[in-house]
Amino acid sequence: MTGIESETRSAQPRAIRVEPVRTPEELEIVYQIRREVFDQEQHLTTWVHDYPEDGAGLNVLAWIDGEAVGTGRVTLWGDEAQIAWVAVRKPYRGQGVGRAIMERLIRWAEEQGARTVTLNAQTHAREFYRKLGFRPIGRPFSMAHIEHQFMERELHPVQTKGGQ
Repeated sequence: MTGIESETRSAQPRAIRVEPVRTPEELEIVYQIRREVFDQEQHLTTWVHDYPEDGAGLNVLAWIDGEAVGTGRVTLWGDEAQIAWVAVRKPYRGQGVGRAIMERLIRWAEEQGARTVTLNAQTHAREFYRKLGFRPIGRPFSMAHIEHQFMERELHPVQTKGGQ
């Protein structure tokens, strides 16, 4: 996960839309943002596409004024969800994009009946995730030279009409 809200907030808030990825072209935009943030900027990994989970969970794109500015993915494993690949393009950090992406991913996980959601946060973003209700589990660890922290949040699954 990248330093999503690290820069100062913009004086003029702009409308952020977070939408599910629906087309192969939109998935390519997801890969472009991953490449920009996790490969070119952070040198974390060059493998940013063709993950099997990309077809199994929910990928989203965040949009401002028609431009894709961030992305994230949530995958469901039984009643547990895992968030990954949250990235915001550098010029748009500190404007609420990361929060909007996270809120959409968490809401989807709850709608699917997940009871918990986990993620591997870059340690510089721990406070951002704490504000979203995540708590650290265990010790920090290194992933491709960047320190990470496993974090978890309890969810409140949405009840279906049948009470399930």
